[in-house]
Amino acid sequence: MTSLVKAIDKQLDEASPRRTGTRKLGVYVIFCSDDTSMKARLQDWLAKEKIKHVVVCLESAAGPANYRVAKEADTTAVIYVNSNRVMANFPLRKGELTEEKAKEITQELSRVLPKK
Repeated sequence: MTSLVKAIDKQLDEASPRRTGTRKLGVYVIFCSDDTSMKARLQDWLAKEKIKHVVVCLESAAGPANYRVAKEADTTAVIYVNSNRVMANFPLRKGELTEEKAKEITQELSRVLPKK
């Protein structure tokens, strides 16, 4: 997870001078947990890994109701434009978030980033 989030954060950093206009790009990592210590651990993780552009938030274990998150997935990467147009959805079970899958996700993300 860390390597994927860092790769996405780097892509966003490189694209930030080109992210202008009305086209919004949202990249969120949502942790679904009822563990009360999770918020502090996430803040420590963000600082340690120097994540600047990916928004990390915490939801209840049930997850956000209006997101397209597969119930059978342990991790779901959703790439969308303008908060409502889903461009790609990667539901992953435990162990499926491999380097190859992370590369596939970041390649898909590069398709929606503004071009130079």
